[in-house]
Amino acid sequence: MMKRYKVKWLSQAIIRFILVVFLLAISLSFALMQGGFVSWFIFFMFLPFAIYSIMLFFVPVKNFSVERTMISGRLEQGDSLRMKITLTRNSRFPLLYTIIQESVPNELFVEEVDQTRHFLIMGWKEQFSWQYEIPNMPRGHYQLEGIELTIADFFGWVKKKVLIPANRSIVVYPSITNIVYTPLQISRNSGAGTEHSAIVRDTTMVSGIREYQPGDRMTWIHWKTFAKTQSLQTKEFEDQQSLNVCLVLDESPSDLFEEQVEFCASVLTAVTNQHFTMSFLSAGAKPAFFNQIQTVEQLQQALYYLAAVKPNLVEQVGPKYVQNRNLISATMLYFVTGSLTLEWINILKKNFKQSQAVICFIIRNPEKVISEQEEKMEIIAKENGIFVLPITREQFSDAFTEVLK
Repeated sequence: MMKRYKVKWLSQAIIRFILVVFLLAISLSFALMQGGFVSWFIFFMFLPFAIYSIMLFFVPVKNFSVERTMISGRLEQGDSLRMKITLTRNSRFPLLYTIIQESVPNELFVEEVDQTRHFLIMGWKEQFSWQYEIPNMPRGHYQLEGIELTIADFFGWVKKKVLIPANRSIVVYPSITNIVYTPLQISRNSGAGTEHSAIVRDTTMVSGIREYQPGDRMTWIHWKTFAKTQSLQTKEFEDQQSLNVCLVLDESPSDLFEEQVEFCASVLTAVTNQHFTMSFLSAGAKPAFFNQIQTVEQLQQALYYLAAVKPNLVEQVGPKYVQNRNLISATMLYFVTGSLTLEWINILKKNFKQSQAVICFIIRNPEKVISEQEEKMEIIAKENGIFVLPITREQFSDAFTEVLK
């Protein structure tokens, strides 16, 4: 691709160079044959521009280097990308009309091409810095290939175009909603049970203290530390029993798929920040499983995956997930979907015959009327012991509070 790119622009540059030489020859011939002040005046007026164009053709443009600095830092969906470009060159040859812009390898910069293009007269400067901003970045992984530099003479007769390699990966993570996570389990007796219990802790064995976080019990506060430092600290206890909790994202196409991804990312972040453990399974054509997420590094791996995940239609969902060992080994399942189907209900029922709880979070659009088919699927799910909780984006922060209610 790069080779074809160079051949194309080299051939165009040669044609433009021949045109300038041809115009110079015509003006000289006209002055020699016509004579007089006017004809020679035209020739000498044209001569500096022609000489500059010819010199520009032979001046190498490979001596440029580019340095990127991402000012915006870590990006989440909806944030603005702010990038600083520093262009440095070794030559002091004066450059007139220069256009610098991002190469457009993906759809993101095709739509925002005006924001990533800048016109300048560089002159004798050896270094030039420029910033651009792209608002409302969508979630995803983006690869910047380089900077496209276009240099032209006074009248655009000679143009030189070069792609300066400057690879940079940009990751736009899902939006994170603050959620107070409470580990719980719900019995499957006659549909949606009501019995719940947190992870059993031995409150007589204190293993350490940490900063207070919303959702911590008042009885767990370490008051002696508070009296000394005036900052709330929470006791950490030895866990006697922990639940094997698994969060599952349904990758089936949905109008609210972005909200599903945001909810999963928010739950995993809340679990990690509150020092609990949870596994994550992205149920798509190619399943992705993250086992026992409890550290910041493990969380970042899951969020990195969620930044790029796309909805895909899973063919033959049943055979792929009915005997999924990650689902079978879980004692509690949080299933996140935008549209519950009979096929998924059967999968959850078969995988969780011996399990303690299955909670299905159905992401809803508050402005959309629930169809009869959706109501029917909810009823079937409840009849099969699946606890169904429809929630909207505005209810994410209270999702687990609603389950407890």
